[in-house]
Amino acid sequence: MKIIMLLSILLILSSSNSFSATDNSSAQTDSFASQQGITHYGMPIEEIKKSYKQQDATLEVLYSKILSDDSMDNYVKRFYDEFLRQLETWLYANTLPVQNMKIVISNCKFCNIGYCKKKNVKEVSMVSYKDDKRYKEIAFKHADIIDNSKYKNSALSALTLFLDN
Repeated sequence: MKIIMLLSILLILSSSNSFSATDNSSAQTDSFASQQGITHYGMPIEEIKKSYKQQDATLEVLYSKILSDDSMDNYVKRFYDEFLRQLETWLYANTLPVQNMKIVISNCKFCNIGYCKKKNVKEVSMVSYKDDKRYKEIAFKHADIIDNSKYKNSALSALTLFLDN
């Protein structure tokens, strides 16, 4: 009888942490919010970088794993590829406006972790930098990138904003 009573007490004490009145979810949320470079389901996000050189000038297009909360889905990849295709066509006919240029792409699809949780806007955004100074920014809703009739125009509008003076 004493053994049963002792086991019951131990069982109650050991389960008290599982059903505690204090809530540790804020600690879990804080650590979840600080995660960068991984999806909210734990998969690493691949950073994709494409560089172009034109005489002494350089342009880098970067899909940022730090500023994104998901890997490139098919529709984001299609938009990215279309943007690069139009960019390469533009570069063939024009010269870069500055020596150092960078375009950073951010994909906030869920807004559950990291930068996207802080931003709390579901969109694909693109920010350009000229000679390490923030220049211009444009953002697109996922619905516009998914839409077969809009993604090419979205890529063109970003290109025009960043490269046509």
